[in-house]
Amino acid sequence: MNLKGKTILITGASSGIGESFAYLLASKGAHTVLVARSKAKLDQIAQEIQDKYQVNAWVYQKDLGIVSSAQELYQEIKGDGVDVDIIINNAGFGKWGKFEEFSLETYTSMIQLNINSLMELCYLFIEDFKEKSESGIINVGSTASFIPVPYSSVYAATKSFVLYFTEGLVGEFADTNIRISCLCPGSTASNFSAVADPNKQADTSTTNSLSSDEVARLGLEAFQAGKHYVVTGRRMQLKIFKFLSRKRVITLIADYWKKLLGLEK
Repeated sequence: MNLKGKTILITGASSGIGESFAYLLASKGAHTVLVARSKAKLDQIAQEIQDKYQVNAWVYQKDLGIVSSAQELYQEIKGDGVDVDIIINNAGFGKWGKFEEFSLETYTSMIQLNINSLMELCYLFIEDFKEKSESGIINVGSTASFIPVPYSSVYAATKSFVLYFTEGLVGEFADTNIRISCLCPGSTASNFSAVADPNKQADTSTTNSLSSDEVARLGLEAFQAGKHYVVTGRRMQLKIFKFLSRKRVITLIADYWKKLLGLEK
């Protein structure tokens, strides 16, 4: 797919993988629709993109962790006459720690952002995409999409939904002009861990992380190659887990996070 001239919506575009997608796509001549809670950062990115690559960049400040925010965003974009060709559902967050340590409101917002708003944006744009000669969706999952993760149980469950939902759409729209892919990053250098572990309980200093630029590049390459999903990092671990019982996998991951979070007695 030639991305030049395409208009691409990116959620969570103010930092990390979303920001990297914005610069990468602009460098290929694509126009961008940047969505996040931080308008100041979005404005900065949009200005830099427009000045350097001579493409359009629209900014929408929106908290997609709030009910009905995805529908509001869609209506605002349509109302402004912006014609989106591809959506990248990148916005999401997780928490590391004991299940009961975090508020119910935190989990509700996580599910709204990671699952509901992602699904709603796919649903809202899909009819528009049917009318296009080329269109697409990239949903950002995680290596946690493949396995249960004790001490990050809700986050892992939301990312499992993202992978299976995306693959379901791949099957439904296989014979159409809509290209669909799921990007499943492993450890990535971004502000994700600062949100997931604000008290810095976990020692991730020895974790091998890819840069967000590298993850965005690999995700876009997989999308353009027609791959329905791609894993960046920790592929070998996931392969090993396939040969173990689910109970053994759960025990191994629980022990790993107990040690990382300093929860061992």
